[in-house]
Amino acid sequence: MGNYTEWVLFNLFVVVMLAFDLYWSRGKVYGFKSSIIWTIIWTFMALLVNLWFFIEDGSLLQGNERGLTFLTAYVAERALSFDNLFVFIIIFQFFKIPPKLQPTALTYGIVGALIARAVFIALGAAILSIFSWIMLIMGLFLVYTGIKLALVNDEDVDPEKNILLKFSKKVLNFSDEFKGSKFYFREKNVLYFTPLFLVVAVLGSTDVVFAVDSIPTVFGITKDTFIIWSSNMMAVVGMRPLYFLIQEMQNQFRYLKYGLSLILVFIGFKMSIEYLGERIGPLINSEYITHFHINTYVSLGTIVGIITFSILLSNLIKEKNDTEDIK
Repeated sequence: MGNYTEWVLFNLFVVVMLAFDLYWSRGKVYGFKSSIIWTIIWTFMALLVNLWFFIEDGSLLQGNERGLTFLTAYVAERALSFDNLFVFIIIFQFFKIPPKLQPTALTYGIVGALIARAVFIALGAAILSIFSWIMLIMGLFLVYTGIKLALVNDEDVDPEKNILLKFSKKVLNFSDEFKGSKFYFREKNVLYFTPLFLVVAVLGSTDVVFAVDSIPTVFGITKDTFIIWSSNMMAVVGMRPLYFLIQEMQNQFRYLKYGLSLILVFIGFKMSIEYLGERIGPLINSEYITHFHINTYVSLGTIVGIITFSILLSNLIKEKNDTEDIK
């Protein structure tokens, strides 16, 4: 299948899914059962795209490299979207956004995530085509981000410190009350912005921050721009029901943050070592170092293993409050 054709077909597929997700289900608050069902459905849609990669060369049963690479990238991006959604929950709690308005705010958050990732993918691909040494910078940045993520407590995530929020409050008039889905209203010829406007502004800036972490991660898995784009889109499109599921099951993912930090460190290390190997190997005349590469099977196994272990740990180890209640 030609490169141009797969881009057109996939993006049409995404547009149809977005139209369904963002319009048909707008204003819908998913219950626990429906959030599980729809999370499974969106995951199945991603696996259909994955199947496309596996069969495009007629090698479904022969370990297709592109199929495995997409799966690895999707699993990594899907895992990172959990952290994105945890922050969404904190932001909604901070602004005391009514449950009936959360789907609307979530819609803007998802669209913002799609736009931010599209911009950073385009920038990343363009920069890497000119400056290959950026791979080393990205790798070191991911290692740093992974370590930082493990050390930062959830309590330290304070929307009040958001730069965009501070700036908005200084230059605009704000109402303390929500006015349905309105961003602003006029009263006595004075323009007031609602808290929903602030929520969307903070979500947008948060999306940019997460894209900065997310895009280098997937570039560390593959340089195939189409796989980078498609894996990101499929991870983001299914965020709406996943948000409501995480909201109901936060305790089951308590240690996922540490798993995500390990994934970032692993991929950052992979990027850095492979880049350095390509430069150092020829200098010392070592073919092994020059062509050192952590293959897709190892990457996929490592990412899935870390995520599985962190979720199991979250469910096996009780919270201190639960232990104290038993005593």
